[in-house]
Amino acid sequence: MSKAYQLNKALEMMRVHWPEAVSLETELYLSMSRLSEVIDQNSANELEAYGLTNGAFEVLVALRGRSDPKEMSPSDLYRSLLKTSGGMTKILKQLEEDNLIVRIDHETDKRSKMVRLTQKGKDVAEQAMQSVMAGDRRLLYQNLSKDETQSLRDMLLNVVNKLGV
Repeated sequence: MSKAYQLNKALEMMRVHWPEAVSLETELYLSMSRLSEVIDQNSANELEAYGLTNGAFEVLVALRGRSDPKEMSPSDLYRSLLKTSGGMTKILKQLEEDNLIVRIDHETDKRSKMVRLTQKGKDVAEQAMQSVMAGDRRLLYQNLSKDETQSLRDMLLNVVNKLGV
């Protein structure tokens, strides 16, 4: 997966060379960060078959999860996905070139355009989601039991809910 040191090796080096930086919170943060990296890489591997990046996939998923006509403003998209407006512009341009989205006039604000999922975009989002979910299952269940996976999910959902994010 990654050429980075295994986390336990990196933490051991920190314990020896910078012990005051190792704490429960440091270990928690580094564990979540490393897990996020592994999940992102796993998703990226699955998405290659669809010609999608993780960012493009997130846009398609955000639009697919909306009620018809499955559209959002670019501002709502970049705020909901924690992307910069410049990064979002690049993603939207590529998705539009691939006919996965269209840009349409805003109903009330003629200065802006809405981003709408095309039928092709909906189909690609659904197919890619199936692949990503299968990859996630393989990754998780090779390493965790179903109960452990559910406990991890419950704990993480609890934390993000309490943080309001």
